[in-house]
Amino acid sequence: MTEDTEYKKLPVEERCVHKLWKARVDGYEEAAKIFRELDDEKSPEWSKFAGLIKKMVVDSNAMAQEKGLEAALIFVENSGLAGRTVGDVMTGIVQKCIAAPKTKTKELSVQVTLMYVEIEKQDAVVEELVKGMEAKNPKIVSACVAATTQALRDFGNKVISVKPLIKKLAPLMSDRDKAVRDEGKQLAVEIYRWIGAAMKQQISTLPQVTLKELEDEFDKLKGERAEPSRYLKSQQEKQAKLAEVAAENEEAYNEEDGDAGVEEVDPMDLMDPVDILSKLPKDFYDKLEEKKWTLRKESLEVLEKLLTDHPKLENGEYGALVSALKKVITKDSNVVLVAMAGKCLALLAKGLAKRFSTYASACVPSLLEKFKEKKPNVVTALREAIDAIYPSTSLEAQQESIVESLANKNPSVKSETALFLARALTRTQPTALNKKLLKLLTTTLVKTLNEPDPTVRDSSAEALGTLMKLMGEKAVAPLLTDIDALKMGKIKECHDKAEIKIKVAGLKKEARPASAPPAKAAAPARAAAGSVEPKPVTRPATTGARKVLKKPAGPSGGSASSSGTVAASKGSGKALATERELAPEEVQAKAEEILPADILSGLVDSNWKNRLASVEQLLGDITSYDAKQAGISQVLIRTISGRKPGLKEMNFQVLKFKLDVIRSVAESYPLTTTTVDQVINEITEKLADAKNGTAAADVLTAFAEATKLEYVVGKVLTFAFEQKSPKVQSEAFNWVNKSITEFGFQLQPKTLIEDVRKGVQSTNPTVRGAAIQLVGTMAMYMGNALMMFFDSEKPALKSQIQVEFDKNVGEKPPKPVRGVQKTSGGGASNSAENEEEEGGAAEEETINITDLLPRVDIAPQITESLLKEMSDKDWKTRNEGLTKLQAIISEARLIKPSIGDLAPALAHRLVDSNAKIAQTALSICEQLATAMGAGCRSYVRTLFPGFLHALGDNKSFVRAAALNCINCFGEKGGYKEFFEAEMIADALKGGSPALKSELYAWLADKLPGLPPKSVSKEDLHAIVPHLYAHICDRNADVRKNANEAVLGIMIHLGYEALVRALDKQKPASKKDISAALDKARPNLPVKPLPKGKQQAPIAEEPKAKTVRGGGGSAGSGAAGGIPKSSSARSAGGQDKQPAPTRKKDEDIDTSPLLAINNAKNQRLLDEQKMKVIKWNFTSPRDELYDILREQMTVANVNKALLANMFHDDFRYHLKVIEQLSEDLAENSKGLICNLDLILKWLTLRFYDTNPSVLIKGLDYLDQVFQMLIDIEYILAENEGSSFVPHLLMKIGDPKDAVRNGVRRVLRQVILVFPFAKVFGYVMEGLKSKNARQRTECLDELTFLIESYGMNICPPAAVREIARQISDRDNSVRSAALNCVVQIFFIAGEKTYKMIGQLNEKDLSMLDERIKRTKKTKKPDPPAAEVQRPSTTRSAAVPQQDSIEIEDAVVGNGCDELPLDEEGLVSALIERGLETTAGLYQRRVQEGSRPSKRPIGRNPKSCNEKHL
Repeated sequence: MTEDTEYKKLPVEERCVHKLWKARVDGYEEAAKIFRELDDEKSPEWSKFAGLIKKMVVDSNAMAQEKGLEAALIFVENSGLAGRTVGDVMTGIVQKCIAAPKTKTKELSVQVTLMYVEIEKQDAVVEELVKGMEAKNPKIVSACVAATTQALRDFGNKVISVKPLIKKLAPLMSDRDKAVRDEGKQLAVEIYRWIGAAMKQQISTLPQVTLKELEDEFDKLKGERAEPSRYLKSQQEKQAKLAEVAAENEEAYNEEDGDAGVEEVDPMDLMDPVDILSKLPKDFYDKLEEKKWTLRKESLEVLEKLLTDHPKLENGEYGALVSALKKVITKDSNVVLVAMAGKCLALLAKGLAKRFSTYASACVPSLLEKFKEKKPNVVTALREAIDAIYPSTSLEAQQESIVESLANKNPSVKSETALFLARALTRTQPTALNKKLLKLLTTTLVKTLNEPDPTVRDSSAEALGTLMKLMGEKAVAPLLTDIDALKMGKIKECHDKAEIKIKVAGLKKEARPASAPPAKAAAPARAAAGSVEPKPVTRPATTGARKVLKKPAGPSGGSASSSGTVAASKGSGKALATERELAPEEVQAKAEEILPADILSGLVDSNWKNRLASVEQLLGDITSYDAKQAGISQVLIRTISGRKPGLKEMNFQVLKFKLDVIRSVAESYPLTTTTVDQVINEITEKLADAKNGTAAADVLTAFAEATKLEYVVGKVLTFAFEQKSPKVQSEAFNWVNKSITEFGFQLQPKTLIEDVRKGVQSTNPTVRGAAIQLVGTMAMYMGNALMMFFDSEKPALKSQIQVEFDKNVGEKPPKPVRGVQKTSGGGASNSAENEEEEGGAAEEETINITDLLPRVDIAPQITESLLKEMSDKDWKTRNEGLTKLQAIISEARLIKPSIGDLAPALAHRLVDSNAKIAQTALSICEQLATAMGAGCRSYVRTLFPGFLHALGDNKSFVRAAALNCINCFGEKGGYKEFFEAEMIADALKGGSPALKSELYAWLADKLPGLPPKSVSKEDLHAIVPHLYAHICDRNADVRKNANEAVLGIMIHLGYEALVRALDKQKPASKKDISAALDKARPNLPVKPLPKGKQQAPIAEEPKAKTVRGGGGSAGSGAAGGIPKSSSARSAGGQDKQPAPTRKKDEDIDTSPLLAINNAKNQRLLDEQKMKVIKWNFTSPRDELYDILREQMTVANVNKALLANMFHDDFRYHLKVIEQLSEDLAENSKGLICNLDLILKWLTLRFYDTNPSVLIKGLDYLDQVFQMLIDIEYILAENEGSSFVPHLLMKIGDPKDAVRNGVRRVLRQVILVFPFAKVFGYVMEGLKSKNARQRTECLDELTFLIESYGMNICPPAAVREIARQISDRDNSVRSAALNCVVQIFFIAGEKTYKMIGQLNEKDLSMLDERIKRTKKTKKPDPPAAEVQRPSTTRSAAVPQQDSIEIEDAVVGNGCDELPLDEEGLVSALIERGLETTAGLYQRRVQEGSRPSKRPIGRNPKSCNEKHL
């Protein structure tokens, strides 16, 4: 018996590997108990057992194996290290457990398997289970299949990938073992339950009998909705909240989910891609060129069969194949072959999916043009082809081709283009259509809606109806105001019939009110997880509460005139209000109803004085009429202008009053363009009037404000150029100039520029001068690009324009002061909903000036002969072809994006063997990007691989040209397309070292500056494995640039995502990669807090609270008796109310961040009496947070600051440090009074994982200690002891910035805290397991001994330092030797006696170091010149006067106990603190009385006393 129980004395880890099975059972049980008690998933205890888990599950004893599986289950569920064990443990489970004889063993093995899936190791689990399906033992096979089925049933197909499982169905269902076949059948049924009909194509090769059985099983599942019953750990909290909300809003959820159904799975995702290019016959292209159509047909039939047999295609160079098919479609006269080529193109586009986008821009225009063909089979094939191509491109990319085809002369082309647009819109997200594109498509379709051909009209109506269905009536209806009722009815009919075929991504409905309590979800989360006997594990709090989506802001978001940039007119999306034009008789009748008879008769009086009196009276009464009367503005204005003499009034006084009346009407009543049109020409003419020109200009401004500036400017300039009067033209330009500065640039520049060019070309110098001044104003808004419009002018005129241009370009435009202020009347008033639609108008896209210039279509000049010349075998001929191409582009200057087959031909020249030709091709590509503008993005996929090839060239001039070309394409068309189709990943995978180095340098330069969502995360993830491989590359340049590129990729993917990707790397390279990630992490830009969440929510105060360490309750104030500020009292005195009703009051806390009081003395006394836990810990505990929060509450720390301090989101901590830094200069007394609390809070931040907070905190500490040094403050014992040890803990941080910051702060601490005590804390740091920390501590000890001598270093410390010479870490040994050498230089030969016994090796190392250092050591200065740092500092810093704090009774809150004995004792007794007074008297008698020194008075230094 003694032998049997002897093993119980062994540690648990040793029992787990004991040779006796009973000992192992006991060890496994003890391990399970330990696992249950650990509540921190990162506890170091887990690492002791991580290597033992596999041995537990493969134990040879059945009972021990069962206990081992139980322990493994708890380990996997609760340990943060579980993910590392998945490979070994799953291999053991598949081989030894999953088919074990004991039922419980099998069940436990499945539970462990599912738990690995739950902790997001599903890929490794499925991989091992699939390997198990190939085992020879049928029991293992069937058990693995069953476990896989169970995992799929619990977690669903989004977690468990079905692609590798489908491949296994055929062998499983044809296995000779019945159990395997049955389990395979169950797996097939489960897969079908999740992905539906998509799997039928994959199992079509199974025997008919088996298929029949499966079809019967599938029929039973019809209508059943598959939902996961268990979730990944990362999903559980979210799902628990959703479950809670669903319970509260059951009806709403049922309503929403009713139509959800099963998510469709694309069958293509389940197939493996095939390379068909290698399978094409060698004579394929030759046959396609044959004159005999049957031979061409044979060639197409071969291609069609290949594409039909292999639906999913591998990525490759399909340019030649696409060009060949396009040529057949566009040029072949045989309609059968055209239809076949169209079908092949459709299959090719489907097989390549998104990767076909490279060729889409070249194919779409040709297909649309070919719709002129009337044969039904051809039209059907073309429809299939263009519909298959559309998913790989977008409407924005093809907008020019679509608009051009809709303007085609052939009705069939127009009709089929409109139908294609309608079909495309059913598969488009609304977000893909910006306002500019929406307006372009709508206006183009409105034109075709009025075509004489009925088919075109019907197709256009269908497209408009589908567009309205997709974008919503609010967005489209304002653009359809000019359409008659009959056509509008047809559009509405098509709108009702249209069916959007994709799931539109939009804002989710708010599931619960924002004020709902966020934290009830722990229990449901674990229940949903489905784990056996789940043990609650305490996890760190998540960052922030659940985000509630809010509706977009209404019209109050900003005024219509808030933008001063070149933007599309803010009213451009909103139709101008119109009304019916009244007949003269109606105007007269309504005027007689509204206006007095004497005014009407006076307006037509022949005596100018009577007319003057009438208009003067009318001007006084003008605002008194009813604004709701229909057409009142038209009646009033037409009465003024229509009654003779009207606006042709000869008397300047009467005319002025008439113009003032019209202006008042425009400002006071709703105005329509119908009314404006009646008088605007006459008013424009009056601009030339010397006496009333200003009044006329004011009327035009009022019209622009009431309607739209763009409309009025257009009318004014059109009329002005119809006049022969130069005065009218010049004054019109002057008014436009002034209006732009008042309204902002709310104009379409294209029309305005045309009119301005007419003005600058005028022969009249006044007109020309006014137009040139207007150009100068426009230059402020439009920049340098505006000058391009005047390049063709005469040199003298051009120089005048340039002078005015130079005055204004680069100037900041003035802030707009006018805009649309009221809704338009006349039956077209705008509702609040319309205003909300226009709410974002201030953020319109800026207009690209080059888009306003006419572009040349160079496609006809890109002939076949030119392309053949460019691809000739003779390099001189190729060079001539490229030179011709350069001339074509140079002559055109600005070109349309349609360049025919030029892009593929240029791509071949980019990789030309002749470096000069490659360089020329690169310069042509750069020239193309400049000439084409944003349209160049369509050709990135074709040309970018060639750019990358050139970027890796061994010639520097080629690399430089490639880099310039890439940057030019990026600036003109954006960088998004560069990262698509894994082009960069492919280049990094197989490129030369030069290419890798240059490409990483480019990524490091460009990625940090790109907007966060401008590059797809999936595309960047493809680069990560290559980045990790090259961080450890043999080439130094590749390594260096790869390390620099880490930051850019981290900005877009996040630190956590890159750390997760690290799991797949080899252990040898993980260290270097982790170091690179940690080095880049501090440089990550901090995401700003949301605008509405700049302040953390302030917690409600409980009615009564016992404060540990505060010396009293929260209601009674600080121990010292400092009364609360009025704001603090009012906040504390309120009754407890629900959070939403008190939020506004609490968020506004105007009290100082840190209050001036003397509570610090009480906190010191409480710590001395052990009333409060000392601030010593290795990792922060919850109770320490609670104590600090309570102490800060008692000290009257600002509530908003306190809420931010204890928020879980690190961004609030950064805000706290920023606020404290700003407050330091103004409120240094407050900081000194609360210094212990601030230092404690910062020590908690030392244990956070975010480096930004740590580095900012150290910068703040640098400022704090500099201030303390300047006033010669001395840290109290509790302040130093609660701060310095934690500061030293960070001196071994892996990041240089942190270590440097800690060293800097520590050197400052020595000047305000006894260095002997600092020496003791540094000695404690030598016990650390972190070698870097030990090294840094030894360096600090060397500094202290050198600065303050051997008095601070007792012999025991010397022996401890000498022991470090034998450390296994080289840097520690070196630092220890340096420290002992420093002691030797002070103590001499006594050092050998102090260091004690050293082995011969260490002693010889020390002797060698001493000899070597003696040679390089400088002689010591004379003794008189030697000064200690403390005395030097006292001399250098001017003595500061004592700081007096008002209302201080007990001490001044800034030192330990500064009052004299009698005063302090009496003050303590007055406050009812007799015990504290007695303690103080005893300490005085024992000789430990604190210093009487007032703050700021330090005769020498605190360190002199300790010496």
